[in-house]
Amino acid sequence: MKDNLNIAIIGIGLGLFGAAVWYAEMFTDSKAANLWRRMNGKGRISRNYAAIGAPAFACIFLLGGILGLINYFQLPGILSRIAAISILVFLSFFLIGLLPIKFPRWVYADWQYAKRHGLLDDDGNIDREAWARHHANKRDLW
Repeated sequence: MKDNLNIAIIGIGLGLFGAAVWYAEMFTDSKAANLWRRMNGKGRISRNYAAIGAPAFACIFLLGGILGLINYFQLPGILSRIAAISILVFLSFFLIGLLPIKFPRWVYADWQYAKRHGLLDDDGNIDREAWARHHANKRDLW
């Protein structure tokens, strides 16, 4: 029984860590977030996985940990079913994130970055000239 509790705590921890990494990559300008964005842009993982799959995977871990806690404390079965169904929904999101389809532009980290720094044109698309000027003046430590 103690092993089940440990696995649940590890699952929740990994889920929270994954969600924090995804949030930092999408919505912050920290050095670590910049590193993750650059790694994603070089083809190591797809943009769709970074935008859709990573948060879905984090939710799967988080809900798996919660499911472990539900089973450990022997809470009502309806809670287990709700958590299990939610895991399946996020698993479908994860699988959709692996497909080579184009999602709306606001889903991707580069669009969020451009929005934060005022690099969007009047139509809401990334202004490539402003993007190039912005990155030419930028100094990265990493």
